[in-house]
Amino acid sequence: MMLKNTYYIFISALLLSSCQEININKEVNYTLLLDSLVLHQNELLEELDTTKINEYLKKAQERLALFELEDLSDFQKQWLLHEKIAYQKIVSSFYLFNNKTDSLRNDLGFSKKQIRALKNDLVHRHLSKEQFSAYLLEEQKALGKLNILTEKLRSTFHNNAEQFDSLEAKLQGVFIQLNAIQNKHE
Repeated sequence: MMLKNTYYIFISALLLSSCQEININKEVNYTLLLDSLVLHQNELLEELDTTKINEYLKKAQERLALFELEDLSDFQKQWLLHEKIAYQKIVSSFYLFNNKTDSLRNDLGFSKKQIRALKNDLVHRHLSKEQFSAYLLEEQKALGKLNILTEKLRSTFHNNAEQFDSLEAKLQGVFIQLNAIQNKHE
């Protein structure tokens, strides 16, 4: 009889521990879900062509140098002032974009480390379920904010690229003339 009671206690303990393990697996799956969100955010950032942005920056700086040619009269410089200001805004916007992109990549890297630490703390039983839930909620909020920033950066990327391309098309004839003036004196 004692052996039978011990057997029932052992089976009950095994069932309880397996239920607890299932719950931990559920929470580990939550961390895996957060990991996949971070991975998705990184993929969205990779879609932003920073090489293209850097090319735009270089080209915009070259355009700004053309607006400063000494052979241009004051009237021509005044006539081109609006376009010069537009290129200056594009340059500062692209620099800001690059800085925000770098910052967002760092934040996503930090979130990934936090999620990994959260998962390890859970697996090694350093956290209670309540603590885990609180940290999970904090990390979800942080990833939500990063998602909003990623979407804003994507929108900024496309808007700036369209603005640059539009300005380039608008001023194509002017640049041909300015390049001719510059080449004449070189």
